[in-house]
Amino acid sequence: MPDALKRQRGFSLPEVILSMALMITVVSALAGYQRGLASGFTQLAQYRQVWRNAWQQTQWVPGEMPEGWKVNRLQTTTQRCVSISVTITSPMGRQGQMTRLHCPVSQ
Repeated sequence: MPDALKRQRGFSLPEVILSMALMITVVSALAGYQRGLASGFTQLAQYRQVWRNAWQQTQWVPGEMPEGWKVNRLQTTTQRCVSISVTITSPMGRQGQMTRLHCPVSQ
């Protein structure tokens, strides 16, 4: 057998086990990070949806609400201005509250 083949060696068993443990640790950490990011994006989308629907409901003519959403709308009038207060609840229980004041333009 030539000397070049005799001198060739692979990785030792402890090196392979250590590298596998390190790889498993890194992959697990990245999976947890990805799960946290996905959860954050979901919560942000729900938050935006609540405020988008609340803004719609504070208009003079409120828009249609998606199925499952609950709205409590209160309208009061003071000195030619109309105040519209809305409390909105998503199907998952996320809640938002918004008040908007509509006043006529003075001429």
